[in-house]
Amino acid sequence: MNLRKIYAWLPILLLGLAAPAPAVPVLTNMDLVVGTVEQAVDQALGQLETQAVGRDQLLLVAPQGKHAATWLVDHLLAEGLLARGFTVTLDSAAAPVGTPRLSYRILDLGVTGRSSLWSGQFHRDSRVNLVLQLSGSAKGAPLDWQGEVAGHLADRVPKDRLPLLQDAAYDFAKIEVQRQSWGKFVEPVIVSAVLGGLIHLFFSNR
Repeated sequence: MNLRKIYAWLPILLLGLAAPAPAVPVLTNMDLVVGTVEQAVDQALGQLETQAVGRDQLLLVAPQGKHAATWLVDHLLAEGLLARGFTVTLDSAAAPVGTPRLSYRILDLGVTGRSSLWSGQFHRDSRVNLVLQLSGSAKGAPLDWQGEVAGHLADRVPKDRLPLLQDAAYDFAKIEVQRQSWGKFVEPVIVSAVLGGLIHLFFSNR
């Protein structure tokens, strides 16, 4: 390649180097929770696939107890089961008597956040813990399978974006902020300074 061709391409190369990197999308709190629950559901369904449950047999998905996020777990469980070839219903009233049941209980679900006083970044932790039970898939077996699964996702987001990442419609996705104060850092400094002064006075007066 001669110098004339190099000079012709040089402005294009420089523009490419100067172009800003594509922005990485910031997940909302709800997006983070959904990803965390998907992680736990994948684990649960991976364990369930080892059980003797026929794909052509209707399976009822039902929560044990009330939780604000049961609708989300219902949806992701049903979606995952359908993708694996299972026949699923969420309507217990319409399910025939004796339909195998996959029930679950949400033990823990939420988002916590923390940040140092001088940092512009906020650290988010999303976690979920589920207990699942399969019953009625085998004759004479009151409980065919039980498992406990957990999901965890973490990231960092700019502090000034936090108000945009919250959603008042979903209380379970609101960030539980772990507060920090200057006292945690100042108190050790004060104690060290006082002890240093006392030691200095002790030796200077001898």
